[in-house]
Amino acid sequence: MISLAVLVLLALSLPAVPQVPPQELDFVPVGVRYTAEANPARRAIDHDTIGRARFNVVAAPADAPGQTTALTRVDRPVAGTPSANLVTRSPDLGIVPVTATTTAENVKEAAWTLFAHGSRGVIFEDWPALQQNAAALAEASAFAETITRNMALYAPLRHVEQAGPRAFALTGGQDSVEANWLESVEALLLIAVNHGAESRQITFTFPPEVPEAVWQNMLSGGSVNFVAGPTGPYYEHTLPAHDVLVLMIRKRWK
Repeated sequence: MISLAVLVLLALSLPAVPQVPPQELDFVPVGVRYTAEANPARRAIDHDTIGRARFNVVAAPADAPGQTTALTRVDRPVAGTPSANLVTRSPDLGIVPVTATTTAENVKEAAWTLFAHGSRGVIFEDWPALQQNAAALAEASAFAETITRNMALYAPLRHVEQAGPRAFALTGGQDSVEANWLESVEALLLIAVNHGAESRQITFTFPPEVPEAVWQNMLSGGSVNFVAGPTGPYYEHTLPAHDVLVLMIRKRWK
């Protein structure tokens, strides 16, 4: 019989299992929590269905300490191309819980709030719950499509503080409206979210460094021009309950 001491020595002599380091992603993962089917054929069908709903990843449960999450790409451009697997930091992913009673407004509000706060990806939890809630699935899919169809814009964006040339005053929100900047070398994005149960007439007043025109409403597709004011441009907008405003301007023209 091998003694306990020998077993310990053997265990210590075994090479350590290599750990896959979390990756710095060059895209915005927008997907669903998914417990993988043991049947590869069934899993492939699920991945295809999830991809057709405009999501680009499926996310496994976070590891035991909750520090990393395994993602599988489901938006491969060529049929038959193997899925790409990667690992990212769990804190970088914003999670939107979904139940049978989650409304479309709840989904939209939560997803854009997480992205506005700087989450590098958004995961809806989970796929079975979304399949049983058509309204929540449609809104989650709409969010995914908005991000994935313009990945070149959204992927480089990072949260920036409301200070200096990015400072602004927000009035009319009655403490239910918040707004945040995201910025990259190419673009500036303003995201406002009304967390209240009532519509709000809000006014943004910006410093002179913020350009007046031409801003694009990323959710409606329309164009917006800010109004020149005595201290800088301002913009007035009616934001419905639990709704979102996303405005973008290019910082340089090509």
